[in-house]
Amino acid sequence: MGQRLHGVIEGFYGAPWGWDRRVEVMRFCADRGLGHYLYAPKSDPLHREQWRTPYPAEEIRGFGRLAEEGGVTVGFGISPGLSIDPASVYDRAALGAKVDQVVGAGVGLIGLLLDDIPVRPGLGEEHAALTTWLRDHLGDRASLVLCPTEYTGTRSTAYLTALASGVPEDVPIFWTGSTVVCDHISIAEAQARAAALGGRPPLVWDNYPVNDATMTDRLFLGPVRGREPGLAEACAGWFANPMVQPRASMLPLSSVAAFLRWDDPGSAWAQDADALGWRVLAEACDGVHPNDLVTGLEAAVGTPQWGPSLDLVDTWLRAARDVVAPGLEDEAGPWIEQLRAEAALGRTATRLIQSAHPVVALDDDGHGRVAPPDTVAVAQTALALAVGWAPLRRSTVSVLGPRLGIRPVLGQDDDGEWVFHRASIDHDRNALDRLVVLALDVADRCRGGATPDVHLADGTPVEVDGDGAFTAPPGVPVTARCGPAATAVDPGAGPPLPERRLAPPTSA
Repeated sequence: MGQRLHGVIEGFYGAPWGWDRRVEVMRFCADRGLGHYLYAPKSDPLHREQWRTPYPAEEIRGFGRLAEEGGVTVGFGISPGLSIDPASVYDRAALGAKVDQVVGAGVGLIGLLLDDIPVRPGLGEEHAALTTWLRDHLGDRASLVLCPTEYTGTRSTAYLTALASGVPEDVPIFWTGSTVVCDHISIAEAQARAAALGGRPPLVWDNYPVNDATMTDRLFLGPVRGREPGLAEACAGWFANPMVQPRASMLPLSSVAAFLRWDDPGSAWAQDADALGWRVLAEACDGVHPNDLVTGLEAAVGTPQWGPSLDLVDTWLRAARDVVAPGLEDEAGPWIEQLRAEAALGRTATRLIQSAHPVVALDDDGHGRVAPPDTVAVAQTALALAVGWAPLRRSTVSVLGPRLGIRPVLGQDDDGEWVFHRASIDHDRNALDRLVVLALDVADRCRGGATPDVHLADGTPVEVDGDGAFTAPPGVPVTARCGPAATAVDPGAGPPLPERRLAPPTSA
């Protein structure tokens, strides 16, 4: 196998990036080992519908500008499959003239992209012949890669068999995995795909972090996951398809680069997230970390040890409420504003959870004060929480995990026809929704009443004055109970959130 191609393919549906952003992104990526860029935006009419039309001089200068960047091999993808007659000498001449135009500007890689077109018998032989012709036309001026019509799956088909026997060996063939968008790709799957192509290792077109089509409500800012270590070595190369937002794409692309270098994608992602100042926004758009925090709180609520977990959730929400992401204000503005609003409401939920529990403050000498749940605050806060929750759930952008996400987790059958997979629907994994439901459940169980009972760890009761004051042995934790709710506190600690209930009573 020759040198593997590792890079970025601008292959989404949506507004193309622009050359300033392409240069910026590829400088960032090339520094991390993603040294190939392939131009292939589906919404550029001169790339797809009007593929015969030459590019204006301004666009050609853009290709040349990027080609002058150190460490970047520039590629140009052309997608003529909707209208080309593969056997027509006129269409072949038009195809040759179009690629010659960009090769003359410094493009060193051509992508013949025959994806997302209708399938029919004999298509494989036609595509193999066209690919062979274009490879011969290019000679040693530029390399060639092919995206076939059947670009998912691992089983052999008549179309793939025709490509295996007819496409030149030095032309890698793209593959997205078992489906268009993949949560997992394994070495075994790559090997099976290679077998379906006569032993030719696949060139991965990884549809992460792309967010086009049905995914425009989301920013996939988290690290790449679900790619088996060593997978890249079983493939001819790896191109990541980025988001419509170029600058935001840099952070997830840094994790892809780390994966291909055999570094830990999560660690590389965290380092760049902190360096760029995007950590909290990225965690929110990714959704995994806030959901993990809520999972911890769900497990703790119902036990006396709910305080530390509530503190972790509220601390993260405070940072999210005040989130900034330098340089992403234009690209990610709606997500930033949505996160601020959802984090503010999340803090209403954390206050509600604390209000529905007895609260305790205890100093190192054993002097403490306890107060029962605040039933008036619980009722008021619960209603405010429910009212504020409704409009946030209807937002057109998604943060803190999907409420109802739709991704093209689609495969192709043996005839190249599309097959729907249930994983295309990603729902009910929103951290705010889970937190709000948890808080409302806690509020529903809340009972007020007399001063809570206080006990030591061994069950020994502690006498509590009428104003909630008590004295325990120094250095000993206590637990307060009021109905079904209980709260444990260590010496020198108090509630996770500021609490007016523990203020000493004022004299008349």
